[in-house]
Amino acid sequence: MLNINTRIFEFINNAVGYYRPLDIIFIVATSYITLLIVGGIVAGYFGNAFLRAKGEGRGIILKHSMFITATLFVTYVVVAVTKIFVHYPRPFSTLTNLHVLITLPNDYSFPSGHAALTMAFATAVYFYNKQLGTVLFAFAFVVGLARIYVGVHYPLDVGVGFLLGFGIVKLFGHFLIKKETLKLQ
Repeated sequence: MLNINTRIFEFINNAVGYYRPLDIIFIVATSYITLLIVGGIVAGYFGNAFLRAKGEGRGIILKHSMFITATLFVTYVVVAVTKIFVHYPRPFSTLTNLHVLITLPNDYSFPSGHAALTMAFATAVYFYNKQLGTVLFAFAFVVGLARIYVGVHYPLDVGVGFLLGFGIVKLFGHFLIKKETLKLQ
């Protein structure tokens, strides 16, 4: 399994430097600034919906926002604790001849926090708005690919991050979200 993981990583990471616009796109996709901008857009969407809502609708939107925030927090904690216990090194710590396009992170590689959080965010938003959630799923996959491309995660790190982000939100949603709640449009 590790050999396949390394081979896929090398295949993706070896594309660095051949097409400069792609390098830039993936550097931007993996930056915290981009994550904040996307988060800000979604927060603006929910804020606008809250301001337009009347009565009970405002309470439901507030509950949705709290659900999204809580699941992101739990996802972050699960990823952080997993990294502490697993101690899996990043690709640049174990491989030679790879291309690292961003500042080297100083924590462990497994699982990818970026992948877990973007997938959790997309899944949580999808509960309330399928169109926006679908766009965020695409964004999550770009971020996951970018983490491999820029040289800081193996594919397995990203895949498990996606599974954690999706699974935590689905689990919380199964127990906390009522079927009759107001859908945001």
